[in-house]
This record gives sequence, structure tokens and C-alpha cells, in this order.
Amino acid sequence: MIRPALALALTCAASAADAQMSAPPITSALPNMSTISPGNAAGLLQYCISKNLVSSTSGALVLDDLTRKHGMTKTHEFTAGASGHILGDKRFSIGSAPGFLQSQACDLVLTQAKRSL
Repeated sequence: MIRPALALALTCAASAADAQMSAPPITSALPNMSTISPGNAAGLLQYCISKNLVSSTSGALVLDDLTRKHGMTKTHEFTAGASGHILGDKRFSIGSAPGFLQSQACDLVLTQAKRSL
């Protein structure tokens, strides 16, 4: 005979597993990174490096290359990115997202920043 507490725990665990399986993919919550500007990508990369969400070694090299472009760090897009705001096909704030999504966003930003070079 299963004890009521154990039965409840098993039911809750099954419900959580069902919810995870029916949840949308993590990246569907993120904007399409191919729509962000190089300036926004540079600012976001700076934000991600400062929050240790992306490797400072690989991120810094890409960031240096991107910011060499004249006046890029003075743009609205860069400033928004440096505050963690993605200005893509939909607005998204990295700092307001759960930790696992912050890391995913920063990985995608680094990939897009490399493409912008």
C-alpha cells in the first residue's frame, strides 16, 4: 500500500515532468539574434562578460574587434546592450531572465557578434 504522502509526491513529480515536456524550447523565449545590430551585439557582449555569462577570453577578443568601429560605443544600441537589453525582433532583458536563459542568450549574442565582424 502506498502512503498518501508518497502518492502525492509521485503525482507532483509526474506533473512537473509533464509540464517540462510540454514547455516551449528555451530559445523560443529569446529574440532572433540575427536581427540585432552590431552595436547592440557589442554592448550585450560587454554586459555578458561583466556578469560572467560568457567567457571573457573569447568574448573580449570579439568585443575589441566590434568596438574598433568608429563611434559604436556612443550609440543607443550599444548603451541598451551594455545594460542587458536586446533590441531584436522583440525586446528582451537578459538581467530579468532566469539564469539558464541568461547564459543561453549570451552564448547566442557571442555567436552573432562573431558573425558581425
